[in-house]
Order: sequence, then structure tokens, then C-alpha cells
Amino acid sequence: MTMTEQQFDFIARLIRCKDPAKQGAKLVLVHEVPNAEAARSVQTTPQAVHRAAKRIAEEHNEARRLYK
Repeated sequence: MTMTEQQFDFIARLIRCKDPAKQGAKLVLVHEVPNAEAARSVQTTPQAVHRAAKRIAEEHNEARRLYK
């Protein structure tokens, strides 16, 4: 799933996602970079990036569902 940078930044701010996992999740969700590569790029674990990306994606999907 991809989203715009503005959508990502809004959701990440709402849920108070922190760096470096936030930056890794942005690479995954906005730029479609593989999880492991994103984690290496921001020097964190793939698990941290996965958790952040999953949470942001879930909140994004919920917002889209509610505002349809």
C-alpha cells in the first residue's frame, strides 16, 4: 500500500511515531522500499520498521474507511 507524503506525515504525527522507525516506515509506505532495506537505511531493526509501518497503514486505512 502506498500513500502520499502528506498522508504519511499526518498519520505519523497523530500517532506520535518516533524516528528512526518513522523514517523507515516512510520509506516503506511512501517510496515502496523493502522493509529490510529501509531498516538498514535508517539504522534500526526490520521489526521496528515493520511495526511502525503496520500501525501507520492501519490508521490510514481506518481514516479512509471513515471518510469515504
